[in-house]
Amino acid sequence: MSTSPATCAILARASVRRRRRAAVAEQLIARAPHAVDTLDWDALNGAPEWMGWGPEPLDALQLQVGALMLAPELRLWIDAPRLAAAMRALGAPMLRALLALPDSEVLPRDVAPAPHIERAEQVAPALRACGAAVLLAALAAGELRQAATLLLTPARPSSMASALARSLVARATHLAAQLAAPNAQEVA
Repeated sequence: MSTSPATCAILARASVRRRRRAAVAEQLIARAPHAVDTLDWDALNGAPEWMGWGPEPLDALQLQVGALMLAPELRLWIDAPRLAAAMRALGAPMLRALLALPDSEVLPRDVAPAPHIERAEQVAPALRACGAAVLLAALAAGELRQAATLLLTPARPSSMASALARSLVARATHLAAQLAAPNAQEVA
């Protein structure tokens, strides 16, 4: 008996959902075991992919999302120490890509409260905290957001609209994926 292409597609999507749900559960069990008690498999179905990532990729995402959020400020920096700290936190390709974004792709400065970064040692923590706040804002209030809070740098959700936060996360993820592609073009 052969399986139709439509059935295969449904089974493939279900398999992807199960793997994502299991990855999220695994991260929560490892890093926030008490959060697992409040969630069921249905709640995990609504979890974004990043909740299943390990600490290092999740930290990188927080930095990238925070940098995209703070791009208006980053683009004004001319001092070497802060720029060098941003390069260490994000990597040269990501920093160059953010600095090269056209004005139309950068959020206005006052979309949500953001820290003012005056010193190099403030760069990575501020990017991380801002990114965590945006990631949390992308989730609906409830148990899933509370669980996500335990996976991220200590932060409260940003006051920005959830749709805007989801858009920012998607843009940061897309930009990082473009830069990671084998034939990624050098961003001037």
